[in-house]
Amino acid sequence: MNASKNKITLLLIISSILLLVVLQGVWLKSSYEKTYFDLSKKTSNILRNSVITLRELYLNKYIKRSSKIGTHNSSHIEKTDSLNIIISRAMGNLPGKNIILGWNSDSLSIDSVRFYFKKDLEKESIELPFEIKDEVSMPPNHMQFWFKPNFIVERELFEIKEKIYSNTLNIEWTRFDPIHRYYVEVTGIRNYILKEITPQIAFSLFLTLLTSAAFVIMYRSIRAQQRLMELKNDFISNITHELKTPITTVGVAIEALKDFQGINNPTITNEYLGIAQNELNRLSILTDKILKTAIFENKGIEYRPEPIEMDKLVEQVLASMKLVFEKQGAKVVFNKQGNDFSLLGGSVHLTSVVYNLLDNALKYSLINPEIAVNLKEETSKVILSVKDNGLGIPAEYQKKVFEKFFRVPTGDVHNIKGYGLGLSYVESVVKSHKGTIDVESEPGKGSNFIIKLPK
Repeated sequence: MNASKNKITLLLIISSILLLVVLQGVWLKSSYEKTYFDLSKKTSNILRNSVITLRELYLNKYIKRSSKIGTHNSSHIEKTDSLNIIISRAMGNLPGKNIILGWNSDSLSIDSVRFYFKKDLEKESIELPFEIKDEVSMPPNHMQFWFKPNFIVERELFEIKEKIYSNTLNIEWTRFDPIHRYYVEVTGIRNYILKEITPQIAFSLFLTLLTSAAFVIMYRSIRAQQRLMELKNDFISNITHELKTPITTVGVAIEALKDFQGINNPTITNEYLGIAQNELNRLSILTDKILKTAIFENKGIEYRPEPIEMDKLVEQVLASMKLVFEKQGAKVVFNKQGNDFSLLGGSVHLTSVVYNLLDNALKYSLINPEIAVNLKEETSKVILSVKDNGLGIPAEYQKKVFEKFFRVPTGDVHNIKGYGLGLSYVESVVKSHKGTIDVESEPGKGSNFIIKLPK
């Protein structure tokens, strides 16, 4: 059920991210095209203004006034007014109101157009390489134009269709006179446009990454909660089994004393009471461990530092577990390297650490357990290792064994007693002492837990 839900959740997350990427792509495409058309329009206006400026300068110099059509000896008009003013005054003052424009075949030079065009580009902060091109046709030597009010000169427009995403922009033709027309080929526009829309690209990437990160964190949180729920369910299953066992045993002992008159036999009474007491002690340890785990989770492990001789502490734990070792036929060896194993720490917690490691070594060494406890002194730390010849831990579980409620899968959750709390508690104690804990293990070859504690 969870697997199906996870697939649907993952599919929805991936679909949402892909949809966001598509929307961002459409938005960036629109921004790119808008910038392209803005650049095309702006450069076209610059070219047109440059040519018109040169045309006015040229016409200001060469306009001729005549009272009749066909009169070629008219005096020249040499004024600095604009073309509109010159034409208006000429048409208002001349009897025939006719103007003859004389065009030469070498009206403008490419360099002049290039100079004005580049100057206007710089004003617009556009720095792009370009090439000016012109086209010349050969009409009759003189052409007559009848000017109407507010009409200056005919301008022919040519629409040049270009691929928007090419690196070259061809600006539409601009006519200087009936003979000459000019256009500009601008190159390197792709980088220019990308630079112009850099804020949009940066925002799009930021939004996509932020949304993706949020989805990833959310999905990982969901998976973590599911794993925690599974671990808690396993824990409840194990703890229920463990709670039932001592309760059932105590009930049987009491029932035997009651029903079979065991109370009259001191030997049987002591035996059954001993069984009941041991089971109640085990029940007390179990409930205490659960309670401590809850406290440690809320407040962390607290202790009052005191001088500890780690070799003495280990020896005391080994002595207290002697009967357990003998019952399971375990062979335990304690090796020391060095003389000074003193450090500051919490005696009760460190004792529990050693006990938990030895208890695990016994539980997971099912046949003829062999346990090696090694204590090594270094300049600034004490190293404790507990090595067994048990089942071992697969590589994919070695980092998880320190997680709360986690137990290495063995096919049957009840075949090895435990609650998934021991190693979590051990790691918490070690970290509270500013130490580290690692595990070296291979399936079928046992495990070696290594603890390094600062002096």
